[in-house]
Amino acid sequence: MKYFITGGSGLLGQRLSTVADNDDEIVLSHNANPTNNTVKCDITNLDEVKQVINREKPDVIIHCAAMTNVDLCEDEIEKAYLINGDGTGNMAQAAEEINAKIIYVSTDFVFDGKTGFYKEDDSVNPLGIYAKSKYDGEVQVQKYSTNWAIARVSVLYGWHERQNFTTWVVDQLRQNNQINIVTDQINSPTLADNAGEAMFEIARQDKNGIFHTAGNDRISRYDFTELIAEAFDLNKDLINPTDSSKFVQKAPRPQDSSLDVSKVEKELGMKMETCAESLARMAKEE
Repeated sequence: MKYFITGGSGLLGQRLSTVADNDDEIVLSHNANPTNNTVKCDITNLDEVKQVINREKPDVIIHCAAMTNVDLCEDEIEKAYLINGDGTGNMAQAAEEINAKIIYVSTDFVFDGKTGFYKEDDSVNPLGIYAKSKYDGEVQVQKYSTNWAIARVSVLYGWHERQNFTTWVVDQLRQNNQINIVTDQINSPTLADNAGEAMFEIARQDKNGIFHTAGNDRISRYDFTELIAEAFDLNKDLINPTDSSKFVQKAPRPQDSSLDVSKVEKELGMKMETCAESLARMAKEE
């Protein structure tokens, strides 16, 4: 199959190209951050999106591109909705025109975090602008496409030239730096490679609907950091427990946005990895 992947220079976009089958044709796109072998596609420009998609004619679009800086979204509200909401609607419209499937990468932040371990059909209640704009993307993809899937992830991590939480922790601990990590934020950290594998399965099996393509854990950020230290044989004594009240953050965060992945495992017949399994896999690849 031919896949068109937005956000091709980002973590998930690059890891998707790594875990694709050898006989898959992958087209990666970029807007502001060109890399080797990526095509230009400004998702906020409907005419440009339609032109590029009509030229490439993919079977499946995996839409990863997003404005993901949660606090910056609070300052740049219009831009957040333009990219995360309207940009997704543009991709869905272009997909529909050529009868392509679209898989939209969404987030655990669509939930308010009051209960945790959310299933796909649980009620959403996004708290901040990032969360609300990403949920707007979920609404728009369903509005404009008849062949859609939504893949929600949580705390994406993996090898990439730009730091994510896990690579930052590894870097800090290797420098013997003390780090303060919150104990009261709970989620389902997701290795980008494993999420990508689930998204390709959604495409191959032509599944529609919402899927939680996340890590198979409900874990605090502090406990996850301890697992990182174990996987990379680093000093856990450098990790100091703290709580969210010690950090001033502009955007509200859900306290427990962990995701239930049983639907993915049952319907796709694949395993979503635990943090320990994913970190061991990541460490092996270094």
